[in-house]
Amino acid sequence: MSATIPMREQNARRFLGIAATLGVLGVAFNLGSDDSTLPKVLAALGVVALIWSIHRFGRLGPDAMIVFEAPEEAAPKKKKKKKKRAAETETSGAPPDEPQVS
Repeated sequence: MSATIPMREQNARRFLGIAATLGVLGVAFNLGSDDSTLPKVLAALGVVALIWSIHRFGRLGPDAMIVFEAPEEAAPKKKKKKKKRAAETETSGAPPDEPQVS
């Protein structure tokens, strides 16, 4: 992601945050009021501002495409060495002169 954000996008994000906060405050003040008009107007303004700010933010257009670097080529895989089984079957740990005890 780019380190700098264009000024239009910064303003749209800021207004989106302010509108959301205004709507939440309007609803919060409306819960504890005694049929006052001010919290209702505050909530209505917050909702209208939120709708307008979402529209404004959406009109900025799509984000720039992220360009990833080409992956480095992996080293070729090494072939696994096979164990020698023929030597194990001939001698199973006991010297060849003595008989094996099981």
